[in-house]
Amino acid sequence: MTSTRERCALTDCEWCERDDLCCRFCSGSGWWRPEKPRRDSSGVIHWVRVDEPCRMCAGTGKEHNPLMRASGNGAAGG
Repeated sequence: MTSTRERCALTDCEWCERDDLCCRFCSGSGWWRPEKPRRDSSGVIHWVRVDEPCRMCAGTGKEHNPLMRASGNGAAGG
């Protein structure tokens, strides 16, 4: 695993400007370990762990909550 990315793909992301909230899915590491099904030669399915960049924070380790505004505690939208 490598370190976290500095920013997500959005040019003006308010969430990437913040440093006070860690991503609730990867705990701020920028990486998560989901399970992936794999079938062996006899047809039995096993679950294996894979390391990949966190999809919820784009690997930044910073919270990116679509239900809240980054600049406050209110709901997004408007």
